[in-house]
Amino acid sequence: EQMATARLGGFQPKIGFFAFVAGSVAFALFGANRHLSVGADSTITPLFAGGLALIATSGSPHYLALAAMLALMVGLLVALSGILRLGWIADLLSVPVTTGFLAGISVH
Repeated sequence: EQMATARLGGFQPKIGFFAFVAGSVAFALFGANRHLSVGADSTITPLFAGGLALIATSGSPHYLALAAMLALMVGLLVALSGILRLGWIADLLSVPVTTGFLAGISVH
């Protein structure tokens, strides 16, 4: 699944495997929830790739560097959200909003 998700984003399949291993190791070291899934997500990957496609050509070294920078920035935001205990914000998203988001991803 991780390798297929990497292909959705315009990356080589091995990148998905490495991302899964890195995410799993990081979660094992820092995570607290035993039921959390760690790895690339096929709902976010099209948005990720779409944003990167505006500024770099898929497969180029510049694309990979920007993807790594974007992933680190997202990781930093997630870590800061955890430190500041901002998880309650997710409770504000209603089921219709979440369903609409997933429908929008499928259209995208």
